[in-house]
Amino acid sequence: MYHPGMRQRILPAQLERRVYEQLRDEILSGTLTTGAQLVEARIATDLGVSKTPVREALIRLQRDGLVEIEPYRGARVIEPADADVREILELRILLECHIAQDLARRRPSEVLDSLERTIEDCRQALQTGDEARVHSALTEFSDVMADAGGNKRLGKALDELRSVLLLIANTSLRRPGREARSLAEHERILAAIRAGDAEEAAAATEAHIRSIEEDSVGSDGELATAETASARTA
Repeated sequence: MYHPGMRQRILPAQLERRVYEQLRDEILSGTLTTGAQLVEARIATDLGVSKTPVREALIRLQRDGLVEIEPYRGARVIEPADADVREILELRILLECHIAQDLARRRPSEVLDSLERTIEDCRQALQTGDEARVHSALTEFSDVMADAGGNKRLGKALDELRSVLLLIANTSLRRPGREARSLAEHERILAAIRAGDAEEAAAATEAHIRSIEEDSVGSDGELATAETASARTA
């Protein structure tokens, strides 16, 4: 949760890139939640910059699909509708299932080793309760697969979706047990790729993404209801 004064000031020479990266990291980490208002003047004061680089950063984040800017209402973190989530994840299924099948047919040892490392890293982080490391390892698994696919255009398409996919993932990770489910699903995907079973690799990949969809669609509203009910009974 964001609190005023949390942000570190940015040096003048780094303005354009650093303001964008700062806000993007806050959105993708969940520090700035979906629907949060992004007030130019407040951000500029926190970072010790003028409003110009902040405005440019917000426009760039809008192009990334992370921010919505409305006339007279300002900017806010995008809050994807359930229909948008379904459409985006349907596209992810088409792209990643193809990549999983390709990897199962080729079974490149260096890629298999990299995927195994992300799984082991996630497993250890879960055991120690290191949430940031868990999320990083889960994200890296998908990144390794996207980078290793034999079709560069598929990888580029996934890269263009990466920001909004991470936003959706952050929503799903608020669900109890989501991290452990993703780890188990990654293990299934890797086992199929190692076995050279392209059909199972695609099925495991689709099942993983469908599971994320189930934990994402309607998640914010249901979680808010649960939190309200918990507060009333406390």
